Amino acid sequence: MTFWDRTYLFLQGDSRTSALVRVGFSVALVLLVWEILTATVVTNRLLLVPPLEVFEALSREFANGNVWKNGAATGLALLISFPVAVFIGVAGGLILASNRLFSLTAGPMLMALYSVPVVALAPLFIAWLGLGFASKFVIVSLVAVFPVLVTTEVGLRATDKGLVDAARSFNANGWQIFTTVTLPYALPYVVSGVRVAWARALVGIVVAEFFGSFAGFGFAILAAGQTFDTATLLAYVILLGAMGVIGSLFFESAERRLAPWRHE
Repeated sequence: MTFWDRTYLFLQGDSRTSALVRVGFSVALVLLVWEILTATVVTNRLLLVPPLEVFEALSREFANGNVWKNGAATGLALLISFPVAVFIGVAGGLILASNRLFSLTAGPMLMALYSVPVVALAPLFIAWLGLGFASKFVIVSLVAVFPVLVTTEVGLRATDKGLVDAARSFNANGWQIFTTVTLPYALPYVVSGVRVAWARALVGIVVAEFFGSFAGFGFAILAAGQTFDTATLLAYVILLGAMGVIGSLFFESAERRLAPWRHE
């Protein structure tokens, strides 16, 4: 086996090291393309600045404390609203999967709410709840709950009937079937929904802070855009991207621990 074959197999691996190498390679590739674009194609610094200037702006934001202040506002809203959205999504998925009549009745309305862009509703929630935490909590919860709800329902309904019949042949009751067959089978679906929900939660918090906040990453992005400070704007965008990657890796690791048979 050649060096390139071993490298290819390593990058395809499921280990944490392989995942970190893939992320590092992706980041390096993006930075390279970004640098080339700013040097040859987009030379207007109001539109795009080189990576070095962005990292200098990020260092300044860390030094003057703005990152910590804005990060605390954004982090607190996510820390409270995201777990609530996941809990409601899982509970709702369980109800929809266990009651066909309720699923047929409520399903179309839930899909209609899922399809409504949060940007259209954000000003309304802010008018109702005012500026600050309450409006951010509702907006983030609303955008994050639906991916978890849908994937939970799909995962529970997709349970292998053969496994359920095998459990019943051993006189397992409904609760035992749920805890030992249905729920473990649905866990990868649920975690996939949580990963999507995390990405949507980051979008939701930025939208909420655009319209109704005096602190947070979204507020900082809006303020930088209004003053044409492209470097600072992109610095906060990178922070949000890093939060997305870290969250995705965390939930992927959680899936490996909760459902290791999926990766055997």
